[in-house]
Amino acid sequence: MSHPGATPAFDRKIVWSTDFLPQDDFFLLRSSAERQIQAKRVNIPVHKRGRTISYHELHEQAPEITRFYRSSRLRQWCSEVTGARVQPTPWKDLSSCSLLIYDQPNDHIGWHYDLNFYKGRHFTALLSLINTNGSEAESSAQLRIREHGDETTVSTKANTLVFFEGACVYHSVTPLRAGERRIILSMTFCTDPSTTPLQDFMRRGKDIAYFGMRALWSR
Repeated sequence: MSHPGATPAFDRKIVWSTDFLPQDDFFLLRSSAERQIQAKRVNIPVHKRGRTISYHELHEQAPEITRFYRSSRLRQWCSEVTGARVQPTPWKDLSSCSLLIYDQPNDHIGWHYDLNFYKGRHFTALLSLINTNGSEAESSAQLRIREHGDETTVSTKANTLVFFEGACVYHSVTPLRAGERRIILSMTFCTDPSTTPLQDFMRRGKDIAYFGMRALWSR
């Protein structure tokens, strides 16, 4: 991880770190992501457009990515930032570790909070693997956060990690333009993975919306 010994303040419930991984580690994850072709396109009117690859699919097709997600070093970094002991969210949660692929004009995600399906606190880590306009420049897509009526734009150039408590941070990603591409590794963590029946039902409903009816059979 980058910036050893430096623990960013988490008072705004969001932090970001550029050049997060050593180059060799980053290139391994990026090349693994580029090999994935089985992504499911998601189009939820107004809210989201893009493609997704689930935790279970990554486990089978991109073990380098899921190993990174479950690594003790990443878990320790997230725990130090939050001041609480966190762990990966359960295997049955298809969004625990997923690839978010934006590669068509108007791919985006609207303003939202991340729903918490667990009894403990819930956190999201987004590692930017590819974010380009077709040349060396970043794509036009921007991660935005809104707090107290003010908006902040967070740069998501490649190898930037954004870590936040999704239920507390109102955020969106602006639409992509033609010829641009953005691939994000999305990972979730929690302090307590237990759930109520209602939380489990709601989590499964989200998985169906993002990954299709096969989510009904996830365990």
